[in-house]
Amino acid sequence: MSSTTKQDLLDAVVRLTATAGARGLTARAIGAEAGVNQALIFYHFESVENLLRVAYAEATAAMVRDYATALGAARTFEDLYAVGERLGASSREDGSAALLTHVMAAAHHDEQMAAALAASLGTWREVVTDAVRRVVVHHGLDGVVDADALAAALAASTIGMVAVDALPGAPLGATMRSIEPLPRVVDTLAARFPRALARRIARSLGPRP
Repeated sequence: MSSTTKQDLLDAVVRLTATAGARGLTARAIGAEAGVNQALIFYHFESVENLLRVAYAEATAAMVRDYATALGAARTFEDLYAVGERLGASSREDGSAALLTHVMAAAHHDEQMAAALAASLGTWREVVTDAVRRVVVHHGLDGVVDADALAAALAASTIGMVAVDALPGAPLGATMRSIEPLPRVVDTLAARFPRALARRIARSLGPRP
């Protein structure tokens, strides 16, 4: 019963964040959403804040598990984009994008939340970095393109687009969808240029000493 109750509370946080936002994350509301006495939040997690930290960590771990296989099979930038687009769509539907927005805001004034966010994003970045390295090698640009820096940029931009696209009314439109042609263009150009020429072009576009 204990483990089931804990999971019910964690799932309730994600659902409630999606439907009611940060203001709805009260002990009473979470307990009601989970169908349990709100006192069980403090029994299992000591505080609502701790419950949020665990909920975000678990949501991130689940996300990594769900998309690790797809990222592991990625060989092109278009493959990477497809994973990101699927991630954005599912995170909007299950509430994890809204939860991410809340945690990011809380991290500015909560050191423990900031540490939990850093750990979760670090896990996601590791998986993305492995995938980006394979794509860079596939295009023959290893040693020319900084795969780690590129992975960090792609992870950050994807997270940003996922969070913005989840805002009510989509104030910037479907940002993730708007860049859909770009990865295909990059892959096509990389495939059509001889690798030696592509490496020379990449070097010429790199930072100047």
